[in-house]
Amino acid sequence: MRAFHILLKDDGTGASERVDFEADSRDFALIIAQGHAAGRNIELWEGSAHVGSLHRSAPQLWRLT
Repeated sequence: MRAFHILLKDDGTGASERVDFEADSRDFALIIAQGHAAGRNIELWEGSAHVGSLHRSAPQLWRLT
């Protein structure tokens, strides 16, 4: 298993969060990250490497940058 974390961006309450987890690959890490997002924009990291940012574009539609 590989170590990942996501940064959940401020949702207007002034609070950002970090969630650490393990996944077999970046593909699975993206799926896990989406489950934690709850409509918030997030950054996905594998260790110190930035994998990408996820932005919700519509219900069930994410944009990865």
